[in-house]
Amino acid sequence: MPMLIPAVVLVLLVAVIGLFVQNLGIKKRFKRLEDLWLQLSAGVDAGNLEDLLHQQLRHSGQLESDISGVKERLKVAEAKLVQSKRYVGLIRYDAFEDVGGAQSFSMAICDENGDGAIVSSQVGRMDNRVFGKSLRAGRSEVNLTSEEEQALEEAVAGRSRPKIGL
Repeated sequence: MPMLIPAVVLVLLVAVIGLFVQNLGIKKRFKRLEDLWLQLSAGVDAGNLEDLLHQQLRHSGQLESDISGVKERLKVAEAKLVQSKRYVGLIRYDAFEDVGGAQSFSMAICDENGDGAIVSSQVGRMDNRVFGKSLRAGRSEVNLTSEEEQALEEAVAGRSRPKIGL
């Protein structure tokens, strides 16, 4: 029996050390959970978990409602954007032999569907002429000059689509 006491003491010492290590691990996990709880409950009135969850559900419902409203406004804005006159083509040229400096111009402005207008200004030494022609689906009911066709081509071409307001 005298040998049994040191063995029991050794076993109990190992058990105490094991429990101490296990206790440190539990403390560490508890601290992480406590920190997480403090993060979750930050900004919430003092209360229990049920109150916290109800507040989060209300907040979540409000966010869903806000997102739904933004989606609707985006649909309206996108529909308007299709009809916005945002594609521009500009060609400068000399309309008359006696005036240089490419002061005359033809400008085409249209939307996604090719609807819009062409404005041309021909500058001469003694006068200035301005013409306007409407566009439907990228075509005009009136014959276009070569400069007006170039301006329309530039407005419609994907290579140069300057955008107004965007």
